[in-house]
Amino acid sequence: MSPLPPLAATGIGSVPFTDPAAAAAAILEHLPEVPFWPQMVRLGFPEEMVAQAARGLPGLKVDLEARTVTTDPDLPREEALARLYEEVWSGALAPFALDPGEAQGFFALLRACASAQNGVQALKGQLSGPVTFAGMVKDQEGKPILFDQELTQAVCQGLARKAVWQAQQFWDLGKEAVIFFDEPYLTGFGSAYLPISKGEVMEILTQTLEAVRQGGPVALGVHCCGNTEWSLLLETPVDILSFDSFGYFDSLRLYDQALKGFLSRGGRLAWGLVPTGEELAGETADSLWERFQGQVQQLASSGTAIKEILAGALLTPACGMGYLSPEAADRVLALLQDLSARGRKWLATL
Repeated sequence: MSPLPPLAATGIGSVPFTDPAAAAAAILEHLPEVPFWPQMVRLGFPEEMVAQAARGLPGLKVDLEARTVTTDPDLPREEALARLYEEVWSGALAPFALDPGEAQGFFALLRACASAQNGVQALKGQLSGPVTFAGMVKDQEGKPILFDQELTQAVCQGLARKAVWQAQQFWDLGKEAVIFFDEPYLTGFGSAYLPISKGEVMEILTQTLEAVRQGGPVALGVHCCGNTEWSLLLETPVDILSFDSFGYFDSLRLYDQALKGFLSRGGRLAWGLVPTGEELAGETADSLWERFQGQVQQLASSGTAIKEILAGALLTPACGMGYLSPEAADRVLALLQDLSARGRKWLATL
């Protein structure tokens, strides 16, 4: 994994803005070191996480009117799978490209970065994680394809190629690549909503991550916006664990041994410091900074030096900002910029 600036701030994905160029400009202004491309979810269903990831994956149909992604009954399964694996084995990336009509913020950020003179070091991309994608896409009987091992394995390969395609666009601009897989579905792990084993989840994630790494040097993260069994992420070959530290730091601390192992092998935490729900209105830069300091000190009490924790930290919103008002999202970006600067000052004293 390439080094990233300590305490750099970035985003999760969705934004409430409707002007892609203006959104990219705001992100570059506030998060200049590791800007993320904005998912313009208010521009329609094609910009939503699962629909956005569907292009290039085997035998799927995006229904804009019903706002669903399902298996396509008109495309034979064997044909769809054969075509996918031919494309994967050939090394082709074009079939897995994002389209300007479904990811306007991606292309707006690329255009802005191509002309920016503000020292962007890395670009951060994201897409639906394989467990979430396969859990939300249904077959013709209404059953999640997650319970179809053959289709799920194909999804892992297809999503990996989509991640590499994003990374290739960043490399072409001379920037390092950071890609997060978003896995909100994992908040249901252990319940009737996700009745698969820890080993199965880890295998799905590991297959996907390892397939991405074959494409080139990329820092890979997994984002889970709620509570989960954190060890199933900490024990995969992920570089960055992105979590809602505002709401779920204490639950992560319950997995002390797995967390120690993750940090000792060079894993990074992306701290979701700034809430993206109703709690935001009651917080200030000072209150969030005090919370972050306290959490870092608690983590250090388990044996990891504060300097080491800060050197490996990234700062993010707790989750996507798509449900906020544009004004609130602007405030989240400004808070992250402030907190990043405070963190750097703290690190400099150690």
